[in-house]
Amino acid sequence: MTVRESVERASLKPALYLQHLPRWLPPVVIAALFAGGITVRGWAGAVLLLVVAAFLAWLAVLSWPALDSRGRALRVLALAVLVALACWVGLR
Repeated sequence: MTVRESVERASLKPALYLQHLPRWLPPVVIAALFAGGITVRGWAGAVLLLVVAAFLAWLAVLSWPALDSRGRALRVLALAVLVALACWVGLR
């Protein structure tokens, strides 16, 4: 089994759980974590932003084969900006 297959297999239960939630709930939770991350100073805010980054990274890994090079570059850029923002928030 390849790494890709093991990640996909491990993602089945969380993805199924997310599918059963109301469609509006995951974006609202991610937006709340992001808003909390940029308003809370110090490492607590950085942790909130890193949780958002981890979720987006997970989605990027799952969608990676279906993306063209532009889509991949945009996801990498978005994650890099989010991690840089988390570092900035953690240090202020």
